[in-house]
Amino acid sequence: MRFPSREIVEGIRKRYPAGSRIELVKMDDMQAPPAGTLGTVTGVDDIGSIMVRWDNGSSLSVCYGEDIVRRVCPVCGGSLTCHPALSRRDNKTEICPDCGTREALAAIGVDIEDQEGVIAAIHELKDEKVSE
Repeated sequence: MRFPSREIVEGIRKRYPAGSRIELVKMDDMQAPPAGTLGTVTGVDDIGSIMVRWDNGSSLSVCYGEDIVRRVCPVCGGSLTCHPALSRRDNKTEICPDCGTREALAAIGVDIEDQEGVIAAIHELKDEKVSE
């Protein structure tokens, strides 16, 4: 096995900071939790393995270059995109753009029904832009 460079390990640490929520996509290990299992990152070791406290009680680490996980929004459980929002609740937790929009609109007193209307309009505009 070839170990990742220090730069790669630091990149993994930035992408998966302690406290991040992840979902297991694929792990080729007999003791692996089932695909779809959620967990909380506890850290990244010096060889780039993501240490995880899985919701099913397992603590099997995610191996760099072998296993596949995806980050999830801690608020709604949806995919956390490459451009997450920063939660207004603590100014450090990364959340999905939709949840970030909801938090921003709630902060100025917009009710939930209108928040969903704004988010739907944003998605429609994105869809139109993609199809152009």
